Formats: sequence, structure tokens, C-alpha cells
Amino acid sequence: MRNAKVGDADRVAELLKDLLITELGRAGVPQPEIRKIVGCDMNRVSRIVKHFGRDRGRGKGQSASS
Repeated sequence: MRNAKVGDADRVAELLKDLLITELGRAGVPQPEIRKIVGCDMNRVSRIVKHFGRDRGRGKGQSASS
């Protein structure tokens, strides 16, 4: 990454933040806690976590009704 531009590093950092939000959301961490951990605004967290629906945080093989 020696030849990478500063803008590339910023994009990588933003992508890593999105991935962290995704993983924390899938793990069932509450959105206000995700916002504190990642250090971003709540709109960003909500925009990403809303795609997981009600069954977020459930392991493989578990149904949403259990």
C-alpha cells in the first residue's frame, strides 16, 4: 500500500467501519452501542443494520419463531 493515495486509505477506513457495523448488527449489539464503538452517526448505523430484520443475532439453523 506504499503507492496508494490518501483517498484510497480513507475509502478503506470507511469500508472497514461499514463491515464492523455489519458484524456488530448481526451479533445483535444495540444500535446506540454500535454508534459508540464505531464512532459514527446513528443514520449510518441505521442505514446498514435495517437490512438484517428481526432475526438478527440468531445463529445458523435457528428459526425466527424460536
